[in-house]
Amino acid sequence: MPRKTLRNISLPALLTLPALTLAGQPTSVDYLASKPLLLEIRYCECPATTPGGAPGDVLPEFLDESRALRVGAVTTEHSNFVASRALSMGYEISPVEKPSGSFQITYASEYTTLDGSLSGQGTLVLEAGQWVSFLGSSLQTEAGAKHIGVALRLVDQSASQ
Repeated sequence: MPRKTLRNISLPALLTLPALTLAGQPTSVDYLASKPLLLEIRYCECPATTPGGAPGDVLPEFLDESRALRVGAVTTEHSNFVASRALSMGYEISPVEKPSGSFQITYASEYTTLDGSLSGQGTLVLEAGQWVSFLGSSLQTEAGAKHIGVALRLVDQSASQ
């Protein structure tokens, strides 16, 4: 009789631990949920990249001169919105399968300066930690060249960046 009681107790106990009995492969959404990611957006009235440069080749001067917006606890559960005086951006972030650790960002953004505004929308794929210039312009005026640069990156807060 004690053996039957032990069997009756063991089965219900195992069923209360589904993570142990039904463990599956982690998904890319699990990765995003487990990593504390921060979205960092930098913007200024200066060029983010050299003319004709790759979007990922963000200039050190841009990083020094630009203002930063930082959004913590980035999720894929819903659309997000961030704004400052000069910059507003709606976005959605989702992990992509390949390459591992990469994310797709779909955005609509507007940057307003004293001289006007610049807006854009699109989709980017980037790796965590990688800067990407996604909005910019250069205009030659009588007073000289006017530049606008906006770049972003996702930072894994558990690693030192």
